[in-house]
Amino acid sequence: MSLSQASRALLERMRPVIAGATEGEIRRAITSDEPSALRDDALFLVCEGDYSAFFAPFDWINDEADIVIVGVTPGKQQALEALLSFRAALAAGGSLDDAARQAKSAASFKGGMRTLGARLMDHFALHRLFGLVSTLDLFGSAGHRAHYTSALRYPVLKKSGNYAGDSRIADRPFMRRMIEESLADELARLPKAWLVPFGPNALRALDHLAAAGRIDGARILGGLLHPGGQQWNRYNVQLDLVSGDAAHAVPGGAKVLRRSAALQVKVAALLPG
Repeated sequence: MSLSQASRALLERMRPVIAGATEGEIRRAITSDEPSALRDDALFLVCEGDYSAFFAPFDWINDEADIVIVGVTPGKQQALEALLSFRAALAAGGSLDDAARQAKSAASFKGGMRTLGARLMDHFALHRLFGLVSTLDLFGSAGHRAHYTSALRYPVLKKSGNYAGDSRIADRPFMRRMIEESLADELARLPKAWLVPFGPNALRALDHLAAAGRIDGARILGGLLHPGGQQWNRYNVQLDLVSGDAAHAVPGGAKVLRRSAALQVKVAALLPG
């Protein structure tokens, strides 16, 4: 488990900013929809039109993992938890590496996202492919096998709100750079790992890298919905709780069915007979 040279340099630059802010200052800066000197200046990374990115410590890589779970980008709440954990670790005398590791662990795919994500993965027999009783173990007893990351490593905002991804995630210049630099370099350290994108937008980022020959497309297990808990009608379609005309009547239901069928075929071909 480690930090890349580029990540270490960025963390060193941001360390005094984060360590020097109070917990209250960090909370207000990250959660506010109003302009913030801390978030929009001291932690600022890039801005293009309505989109901007700021730093939060999501750089730690579990380079022993054989399963990578890929989201779109950390949201404000995840960023807040990572920053506060990083600050607390430094205040307790922890090293930069310890602080980065604790920050990544504290903020990755929390709460209901884990249980719903595992339910979706298990539905498509990914637990069998991975040799697990349930993929929920990837957030617990089998956590050493998993690396959690995002297509866009650092938190991206659209105007002042969380960016959820869209069909142009790999087209906007700064997002494409994040994918082609940060994500590609990260995944290059895990060339034999299974890649599980949560949602079609994370899948778009992985497909972009596969098309460029940066990752092995055969390792991508795409087709799952993002387990953010905001589209239960689509989850019901993907979990086969509704079918036929009712499934097609759900907005986006036909796409969910097509992606689900493709994933089922791919996993079935990979499982032992």
